[in-house]
Amino acid sequence: MTNESKPRPEIKVLMYHRVVDQAPDHPTKMHYVTTEDFKSHMQIIDWFGFTPITFIDYKLYKEGKLTLPAKPIIITFDDGYLDTFENALPVMLEHNMRAVVFALGDRTIRKATWDQEQNDSETYQLMNDQQLREMRKYGFEIGAHTMNHANLLDLSLDEVAYQVKCSKQQIEDVLNEQVYSFAYPYGAVDQRTQSIVAKAGFEFACGVYTGAPRFDDSVLDFRRLAVDQYTPLYKFLVKLLTPYQYLEWGYYRLKKKRTTQTRRVTRTMITEVS
Repeated sequence: MTNESKPRPEIKVLMYHRVVDQAPDHPTKMHYVTTEDFKSHMQIIDWFGFTPITFIDYKLYKEGKLTLPAKPIIITFDDGYLDTFENALPVMLEHNMRAVVFALGDRTIRKATWDQEQNDSETYQLMNDQQLREMRKYGFEIGAHTMNHANLLDLSLDEVAYQVKCSKQQIEDVLNEQVYSFAYPYGAVDQRTQSIVAKAGFEFACGVYTGAPRFDDSVLDFRRLAVDQYTPLYKFLVKLLTPYQYLEWGYYRLKKKRTTQTRRVTRTMITEVS
Protein backbone atom coordinates (compact mmCIF):
# COMPACT_ATOMS: atom_id res chain seq x y z
CA MET A 1 0.00 0.00 0.00
CA THR A 2 1.45 3.39 -0.98
CA ASN A 3 1.70 6.31 1.42
CA GLU A 4 -1.00 8.15 -0.54
CA SER A 5 -3.47 5.27 -0.25
CA LYS A 6 -2.92 4.65 3.45
CA PRO A 7 -6.06 5.41 5.48
CA ARG A 8 -5.79 8.48 7.67
CA PRO A 9 -6.68 7.61 11.24
CA GLU A 10 -8.51 10.03 13.49
CA ILE A 11 -5.96 10.74 16.23
CA LYS A 12 -6.52 13.19 19.05
CA VAL A 13 -3.49 15.14 20.30
CA LEU A 14 -3.62 16.14 23.99
CA MET A 15 -1.49 18.97 25.41
CA TYR A 16 -0.23 19.03 28.99
CA HIS A 17 2.23 21.34 30.70
CA ARG A 18 2.95 20.81 34.39
CA VAL A 19 1.97 17.83 36.55
CA VAL A 20 2.17 18.97 40.18
CA ASP A 21 1.64 17.15 43.46
CA GLN A 22 -0.42 20.00 44.91
CA ALA A 23 -2.42 22.71 43.21
CA PRO A 24 -1.16 26.24 43.97
CA ASP A 25 -3.08 28.07 46.70
CA HIS A 26 -3.07 31.29 44.68
CA PRO A 27 -4.02 32.32 41.13
CA THR A 28 -1.32 31.47 38.61
CA LYS A 29 -0.75 31.83 34.89
CA MET A 30 0.96 28.46 34.60
CA HIS A 31 -0.94 25.51 33.11
CA TYR A 32 -1.05 22.40 35.27
CA VAL A 33 -2.91 19.32 36.41
CA THR A 34 -2.39 17.60 39.73
CA THR A 35 -0.68 14.23 39.83
CA GLU A 36 -3.88 12.63 41.08
CA ASP A 37 -5.88 14.07 38.19
CA PHE A 38 -3.19 12.96 35.76
CA LYS A 39 -3.40 9.43 37.14
CA SER A 40 -7.15 9.51 36.54
CA HIS A 41 -6.64 10.74 32.98
CA MET A 42 -4.19 7.95 32.14
CA GLN A 43 -6.47 5.36 33.74
CA ILE A 44 -9.40 6.60 31.66
CA ILE A 45 -7.32 6.53 28.48
CA ASP A 46 -6.39 2.95 29.33
CA TRP A 47 -9.97 1.93 30.21
CA PHE A 48 -11.32 3.17 26.89
CA GLY A 49 -8.73 1.27 24.93
CA PHE A 50 -6.57 4.14 23.66
CA THR A 51 -2.88 3.50 23.00
CA PRO A 52 -0.52 6.51 23.15
CA ILE A 53 1.86 6.80 20.20
CA THR A 54 4.43 9.38 19.12
CA PHE A 55 4.90 11.41 15.97
CA ILE A 56 7.81 9.13 15.14
CA ASP A 57 5.38 6.21 15.25
CA TYR A 58 3.09 8.05 12.87
CA LYS A 59 6.01 8.77 10.55
CA LEU A 60 6.85 5.06 10.47
CA TYR A 61 3.20 4.25 9.80
CA LYS A 62 3.12 6.61 6.83
CA GLU A 63 6.28 4.97 5.52
CA GLY A 64 4.67 1.54 5.78
CA LYS A 65 7.05 0.41 8.52
CA LEU A 66 4.63 0.27 11.46
CA THR A 67 1.03 -0.75 12.11
CA LEU A 68 -0.89 1.62 14.34
CA PRO A 69 -2.97 0.37 17.28
CA ALA A 70 -6.75 0.30 16.96
CA LYS A 71 -7.26 3.54 18.91
CA PRO A 72 -4.10 5.67 18.80
CA ILE A 73 -3.75 8.93 20.71
CA ILE A 74 -0.82 11.35 21.08
CA ILE A 75 -0.05 12.88 24.48
CA THR A 76 2.26 15.90 24.50
CA PHE A 77 4.02 17.88 27.22
CA ASP A 78 5.26 21.38 26.51
CA ASP A 79 8.37 23.07 27.95
CA GLY A 80 10.15 20.05 29.48
CA TYR A 81 9.30 20.66 33.12
CA LEU A 82 11.11 18.66 35.78
CA ASP A 83 7.75 17.45 37.13
CA THR A 84 7.06 15.82 33.75
CA PHE A 85 10.00 13.59 34.59
CA GLU A 86 9.27 13.21 38.31
CA ASN A 87 5.47 12.94 38.30
CA ALA A 88 4.15 12.16 34.82
CA LEU A 89 6.79 9.64 33.71
CA PRO A 90 6.19 7.09 36.54
CA VAL A 91 2.42 7.18 35.94
CA MET A 92 2.81 6.61 32.22
CA LEU A 93 5.34 3.82 32.67
CA GLU A 94 2.90 2.10 35.04
CA HIS A 95 0.42 2.01 32.15
CA ASN A 96 3.10 1.17 29.56
CA MET A 97 2.49 4.51 27.85
CA ARG A 98 4.67 6.97 26.00
CA ALA A 99 4.36 10.64 25.07
CA VAL A 100 6.04 13.51 23.24
CA VAL A 101 8.00 16.11 25.24
CA PHE A 102 8.84 19.48 23.70
CA ALA A 103 11.99 20.93 25.27
CA LEU A 104 13.94 24.16 24.87
CA GLY A 105 17.05 24.21 22.72
CA ASP A 106 18.99 26.44 25.12
CA ARG A 107 20.00 23.76 27.58
CA THR A 108 21.40 26.31 30.05
CA ILE A 109 17.86 27.45 30.90
CA ARG A 110 16.78 25.62 34.04
CA LYS A 111 13.75 27.62 35.14
CA ALA A 112 10.47 28.45 33.40
CA THR A 113 10.57 32.20 34.03
CA TRP A 114 7.64 32.76 31.63
CA ASP A 115 5.35 31.09 34.20
CA GLN A 116 6.36 33.26 37.13
CA GLU A 117 4.10 35.98 38.40
CA GLN A 118 5.51 39.31 39.53
CA ASN A 119 7.08 38.97 42.99
CA ASP A 120 6.65 35.20 42.77
CA SER A 121 9.57 33.50 44.51
CA GLU A 122 8.60 29.99 43.39
CA THR A 123 10.73 28.54 40.60
CA TYR A 124 9.53 26.08 38.00
CA GLN A 125 12.43 23.83 37.13
CA LEU A 126 13.08 22.23 33.78
CA MET A 127 14.66 18.87 32.95
CA ASN A 128 18.39 18.55 32.37
CA ASP A 129 20.01 16.75 29.45
CA GLN A 130 20.35 13.43 31.24
CA GLN A 131 16.68 13.40 32.18
CA LEU A 132 15.70 14.08 28.57
CA ARG A 133 17.90 11.19 27.45
CA GLU A 134 16.33 8.92 30.07
CA MET A 135 12.84 9.76 28.87
CA ARG A 136 13.97 8.98 25.33
CA LYS A 137 15.30 5.65 26.57
CA TYR A 138 11.79 4.82 27.78
CA GLY A 139 10.39 5.43 24.30
CA PHE A 140 9.25 9.02 24.74
CA GLU A 141 9.81 11.31 21.77
CA ILE A 142 11.68 14.56 22.41
CA GLY A 143 10.81 17.50 20.17
CA ALA A 144 11.98 21.12 20.04
CA HIS A 145 10.21 24.17 21.48
CA THR A 146 12.40 27.08 20.28
CA MET A 147 15.58 28.12 22.05
CA ASN A 148 14.05 30.09 24.92
CA HIS A 149 10.25 29.84 24.74
CA ALA A 150 9.97 32.77 22.33
CA ASN A 151 6.72 33.94 20.79
CA LEU A 152 7.68 33.52 17.15
CA LEU A 153 5.04 35.97 15.93
CA ASP A 154 6.91 38.77 17.71
CA LEU A 155 10.18 38.09 15.90
CA SER A 156 11.76 38.90 12.56
CA LEU A 157 12.22 36.14 9.99
CA ASP A 158 15.91 35.84 10.86
CA GLU A 159 15.11 35.56 14.55
CA VAL A 160 12.45 32.92 13.89
CA ALA A 161 14.94 30.94 11.78
CA TYR A 162 17.46 31.06 14.63
CA GLN A 163 14.91 29.93 17.22
CA VAL A 164 13.72 27.04 15.06
CA LYS A 165 16.93 25.77 13.46
CA CYS A 166 19.16 26.09 16.51
CA SER A 167 16.63 24.43 18.84
CA LYS A 168 16.53 21.44 16.49
CA GLN A 169 20.30 21.24 16.37
CA GLN A 170 20.74 21.56 20.13
CA ILE A 171 18.18 18.87 20.98
CA GLU A 172 19.71 16.59 18.36
CA ASP A 173 23.11 17.11 19.97
CA VAL A 174 21.66 16.10 23.36
CA LEU A 175 19.98 12.97 22.00
CA ASN A 176 22.49 12.11 19.27
CA GLU A 177 19.62 11.46 16.87
CA GLN A 178 17.34 13.35 14.50
CA VAL A 179 14.46 15.39 15.89
CA TYR A 180 11.26 15.38 13.83
CA SER A 181 8.71 17.38 15.82
CA PHE A 182 8.31 20.97 17.00
CA ALA A 183 5.82 22.91 19.11
CA TYR A 184 5.13 26.64 18.84
CA PRO A 185 5.29 28.38 22.26
CA TYR A 186 1.97 30.00 23.15
CA GLY A 187 0.49 28.28 20.07
CA ALA A 188 1.77 31.30 18.12
CA VAL A 189 1.99 30.21 14.49
CA ASP A 190 1.35 31.58 11.01
CA GLN A 191 2.30 30.66 7.45
CA ARG A 192 5.77 32.18 7.65
CA THR A 193 6.67 30.27 10.83
CA GLN A 194 5.34 27.04 9.33
CA SER A 195 7.52 27.60 6.26
CA ILE A 196 10.63 28.12 8.39
CA VAL A 197 9.83 25.06 10.49
CA ALA A 198 9.54 22.96 7.33
CA LYS A 199 12.81 24.33 5.90
CA ALA A 200 14.56 23.49 9.16
CA GLY A 201 13.76 19.82 8.58
CA PHE A 202 10.87 19.25 10.96
CA GLU A 203 8.18 16.90 9.67
CA PHE A 204 5.57 17.65 12.32
CA ALA A 205 4.69 20.72 14.38
CA CYS A 206 2.04 21.46 16.99
CA GLY A 207 0.02 24.58 17.62
CA VAL A 208 -3.04 24.65 19.85
CA TYR A 209 -6.20 26.24 18.44
CA THR A 210 -5.13 27.17 14.91
CA GLY A 211 -4.80 23.87 13.05
CA ALA A 212 -7.38 21.88 11.14
CA PRO A 213 -9.70 19.68 13.24
CA ARG A 214 -8.93 16.56 11.22
CA PHE A 215 -5.66 14.90 12.12
CA ASP A 216 -2.98 15.19 9.44
CA ASP A 217 -4.74 17.97 7.51
CA SER A 218 -2.10 20.40 8.77
CA VAL A 219 1.02 18.48 9.78
CA LEU A 220 2.91 21.70 10.56
CA ASP A 221 0.14 22.95 12.82
CA PHE A 222 -1.52 20.02 14.56
CA ARG A 223 -4.51 21.10 16.58
CA ARG A 224 -4.21 20.00 20.20
CA LEU A 225 -6.72 19.64 23.00
CA ALA A 226 -5.47 21.52 26.06
CA VAL A 227 -5.68 19.69 29.40
CA ASP A 228 -5.04 21.84 32.45
CA GLN A 229 -6.52 23.08 35.74
CA TYR A 230 -9.60 24.26 33.84
CA THR A 231 -10.34 20.75 32.59
CA PRO A 232 -12.52 18.96 35.17
CA LEU A 233 -12.95 15.24 34.76
CA TYR A 234 -16.24 15.46 32.86
CA LYS A 235 -14.68 17.86 30.36
CA PHE A 236 -11.68 15.57 29.94
CA LEU A 237 -14.10 12.77 29.06
CA VAL A 238 -15.88 15.03 26.57
CA LYS A 239 -12.59 15.97 24.91
CA LEU A 240 -11.47 12.36 24.79
CA LEU A 241 -14.67 10.64 23.68
CA THR A 242 -16.44 13.17 21.45
CA PRO A 243 -15.38 15.05 18.29
CA TYR A 244 -14.57 18.00 20.53
CA GLN A 245 -11.82 19.29 18.25
CA TYR A 246 -14.40 19.95 15.53
CA LEU A 247 -16.65 21.84 17.95
CA GLU A 248 -13.71 23.88 19.18
CA TRP A 249 -12.60 24.56 15.61
CA GLY A 250 -16.08 25.76 14.67
CA TYR A 251 -16.31 27.96 17.76
CA TYR A 252 -13.01 29.72 17.05
CA ARG A 253 -13.89 30.21 13.37
CA LEU A 254 -17.20 31.79 14.36
CA LYS A 255 -15.47 33.94 16.97
CA LYS A 256 -12.87 35.10 14.42
CA LYS A 257 -15.60 35.86 11.88
CA ARG A 258 -17.55 37.96 14.38
CA THR A 259 -14.40 39.81 15.39
CA THR A 260 -13.63 40.57 11.75
CA GLN A 261 -17.19 41.78 11.13
CA THR A 262 -17.07 44.00 14.23
CA ARG A 263 -13.83 45.58 13.04
CA ARG A 264 -15.32 46.26 9.61
CA VAL A 265 -18.40 47.89 11.12
CA THR A 266 -16.22 49.98 13.41
CA ARG A 267 -14.04 51.15 10.52
CA THR A 268 -17.15 52.03 8.49
CA MET A 269 -18.60 54.06 11.37
CA ILE A 270 -15.33 55.91 11.88
CA THR A 271 -15.14 56.69 8.15
CA GLU A 272 -18.71 58.01 8.09
CA VAL A 273 -18.15 60.18 11.16
CA SER A 274 -14.92 61.61 9.81
